[in-house]
This record gives sequence, structure tokens and C-alpha cells, in this order.
Amino acid sequence: MARIPFQKPKTIHWEILSDRYGRLMAEPFEKGYGQTVGHSLRRTLLSIIPGAAVTWVKIKDVADSGNPIPGVQEGTVDVLLNLKKLAVNVPSGEPMETRLEAQGPREVTGADVSEATGLEVLNPEIHIATLEAGHSLSIDIGVGVSRGYVAADKHPAGAVPARAIPMDAAYSPIQRVSYTVENARLGKTIDYEKLIIEIWTNGAVSPDEALVRAATHMRDHFSPLVPEGSDEKDEEVEVAGEAYLQESLAKPIEDLPLPARAVNALKNAEISVVADLVQKTDEDLENVKNLGSKSIEEIKVALAALGLSLGMRIDPNLLGALDRGGAR
Repeated sequence: MARIPFQKPKTIHWEILSDRYGRLMAEPFEKGYGQTVGHSLRRTLLSIIPGAAVTWVKIKDVADSGNPIPGVQEGTVDVLLNLKKLAVNVPSGEPMETRLEAQGPREVTGADVSEATGLEVLNPEIHIATLEAGHSLSIDIGVGVSRGYVAADKHPAGAVPARAIPMDAAYSPIQRVSYTVENARLGKTIDYEKLIIEIWTNGAVSPDEALVRAATHMRDHFSPLVPEGSDEKDEEVEVAGEAYLQESLAKPIEDLPLPARAVNALKNAEISVVADLVQKTDEDLENVKNLGSKSIEEIKVALAALGLSLGMRIDPNLLGALDRGGAR
């Protein structure tokens, strides 16, 4: 059977791209596929991209979150919540430990977390605690590398040392993903779709790199469903199918097994080749003078024999390449 063209996006570019925000536009998609691709990419981006997060802390002179931290104005729970918001990157990809040390009076921020072990603090401005005069603050911090979200009581055995306070860990460096789908035009056809996807990250990974990882992950999940060795076969079928399709679309209406009256009615309506005919709908043909319901059914049968149908959308590039010299 002839291969019926299915539109894939031809224009893909980043309208805005920085280290932490990107806005990508892709078009045209077949109707409904902007939504399909956008939703799949969003879910994959939010779940699959690995990152680093604080997994435990050990605060000097504090046994658990119920005990206050000497010399700190905030409660221990508030300090832990602030540490949970600490955005970090671990280039080595391995779990590590670091330390926060400060001497009061002062505001303690993410900039006070030591980067000596190779850790990168991505939001050094974040407030962690307010330390009073005459007091010091010392916190050992454990950083893990994984993906998704892991609750404080779900860390692997041995991952949290004795007397440390386990933390909920949100590993994903993707802070937010949103997408919208708009109408797009391809040639004279206006019912295609444009996908606009926006990605916000914490800086550990750039939006374009995150998108490549997500798209690759999606591709790798579909690849096992394709039988081995089918790529070459598909390529051959695609080339042959496109040649057959182009030949079929260029056929003059007279070459179809239709009654003379139906052929004349179509030609009077300026439908001279099959390409003109397949782009019409049932409603379009019902409005053609001297073309009855029986003739329309005969047209559908004739097109089906070519692997075609009414209501098709043809790539403008293919239409432009048709040889209409055979139309009489």
C-alpha cells in the first residue's frame, strides 16, 4: 500500500535561550500531535533528568528537628526547609559531603556552604538562618545524586549517617515546564499545529541540553518496539511509497475508472488531476454540479484502489513537484 505522508515539524528553533530558561518553537505538526508531543516531553523532562539535592544534615548540638539551634533566630524546622531549597550541582555525579560554617552576628546564606569538595551552589543568595552575636553555626551536609523525588524516610539503607537528620530530596534540576499549542499554516492549509514549550531549570543543566536528554530518552523507549533491521526496509518502502504517491497524485482524472459524466462534472469544477480530487471533502463534492451520491461513492472506490482518500492534506512541496503535463 502507498505511504500516505504524515507531517513532521520542519521548523524547530529556540526563540529564547539562557542558562536557566528556554522557549522552543516547533511546527508544523499534524492535528493533535502538538499536544501529544508537548505532553510527553513535559512529563519526561520533569521525571527523567538527574540532579543533586541535600539528603541529610547534621547540625552541631542538635539531635533532631525538635531541638532549637543555639544562637539561631529561626526554628530548626525552618532552617531545614531553607536547606532543602538549596540548589546544588555535582559535576562528578557522585554523592558527597560538604559543610556550612558561620560566625555571628550575620545572615547565613547559601554562599556559606563550602564548595571545596567540588560542589557548586547554584543559588548562593538563598537565606538559611539568622545567627546572633557570640554564636557559631556548623552544619555537615550530605548531597545525593539521583532523579525524581525521594522522601526523607525512603533513602537507601546506609545513605544517612548516624545522628543525621534525613531530608526530603527533590533531585530534578527542572523547576518548571509548560507548553502551548497554536494553529499553524503550511502552504494553503491552516489546520496544522505549532508547539511552544518553555523550560525553567536551576542552572545545573541548560534547557536545550535537558530537552535533548528527554527526547533521546523517549526515542530509546520506542526503539525496542521496532523490529530489528526494519530501518533499512522502512527507508526503502518510504522512497518507493513517495514515488508511487507522486505518480498517483499526478494522474489525470480521465485515468480513473469513472463514468464519463462524473469525469466531466469534475473537470467543469476545475478538478483535473487526482491531487485536486483527494484534497476535496464529501461536502465539497456534494456541491459539484451534476455529481450525485452514486458518483461520489465510485470516486471513493477509485481512490481507495490507489491507496488514497478524500480529505487528504498534501505537502505543498509535493504538490509543486507534480507533473501535471498529463492532465487533458
